[in-house]
Amino acid sequence: MINESKQTLRVLQIIDDASIGGGQIHVLLLSKYLLSMDIKVTIATASVGWLVEQANILDIPVCPIDISNKITWRAFESIHRLLKIQDFDVIHTHGGTAGFWGRLVAKILQHKSKIIHSYHGLHYLNIFQNRQMRQRLKNILFKTIDQLTLNVTDHIICVCLSDYEKAITANVASPSKTSIVNYGIDIVKFSQPINKEISRKIFDIAPTEFIFGNVGRLHEQKGHQYLLKAFAKVSDRARLLIIGDGDLKDELIKLADDLQISDRITFLGARSDVHEFLSAIDVFVMPSLWEGQPIALLEALAMGKPCIVSDVDGISEVITNNVNGYLVKPKDIAGLTQAMNQSIDNPEVLKQLANSGVNTITEKFLAQNMAKAIADIYLTQII
Repeated sequence: MINESKQTLRVLQIIDDASIGGGQIHVLLLSKYLLSMDIKVTIATASVGWLVEQANILDIPVCPIDISNKITWRAFESIHRLLKIQDFDVIHTHGGTAGFWGRLVAKILQHKSKIIHSYHGLHYLNIFQNRQMRQRLKNILFKTIDQLTLNVTDHIICVCLSDYEKAITANVASPSKTSIVNYGIDIVKFSQPINKEISRKIFDIAPTEFIFGNVGRLHEQKGHQYLLKAFAKVSDRARLLIIGDGDLKDELIKLADDLQISDRITFLGARSDVHEFLSAIDVFVMPSLWEGQPIALLEALAMGKPCIVSDVDGISEVITNNVNGYLVKPKDIAGLTQAMNQSIDNPEVLKQLANSGVNTITEKFLAQNMAKAIADIYLTQII
């Protein structure tokens, strides 16, 4: 048992950005449930943002850092100061930027801490033919950095089998010191949706409207252009609401105009009220081109929302076609259209998919089980 150790385990979680996202939600839930096991947790992240606000609510100590994927003295000093002053049994880095700086500085300081690194989707391994040469070179650099820092890493955690296989193939992880620990979510929160009528008022949705919802950065990875093109062929009885912000915002708004569907699509921007959003929609749609294991999908399933998703990577480890959701090939506009129209016309099928989705979460993706598995990794490394 965790609390039978001779002294309290001290763990530092490092993530570069504090704005809301899958990695930040994971760090918060992991920290929350580690605390319930009498493990002392500190979070190092940007000085302001969603993660800082939520950590403060839970009384989790936060150390402000200022790091980026640019090589600067400021970034080095930000981590160096923290690791030199404070002593941790485990340093757990999340994502490429934190993984680079955390592991580099710990090595320079010859830290006695055990170094754990989590991959939250290996995005740099998904290089498409239309990528610019500059981006290709950056991806090669990120891969090389992960290969070099593997030597100073005690253990790697991948959030799904797909990431594990990609990491091993790319030599950024080794089978002997890599584990798969699926994401977990707080089922108590998402199994208690707020009243649908109330939630719809928040987003200006009429009670009888059929609503498709999407949550994700407005980025190439998330496949929004294919979603919009598919939705243009969906029954005009439906509307589409999208939560998220990103570089493609203006391009996607123009595409909606060109497809003459602007009156049926609402871009809501970045928001933190995903719980209310999921309560308001009828079907969750995620047409990603690649993924690790998206927390937004797990939250939608826990909320009892039928899901239409791309048959890629970690998504297909969660969704079984026609059992707990619909799987569609990536970039398959016709397939997306068919699945969305099918959803509108088959409420009884949607109910069955929703029930199976909730069962999937309770059986495989609970936050407390995720935290216990990671705590066991910490202890295995310490002992």
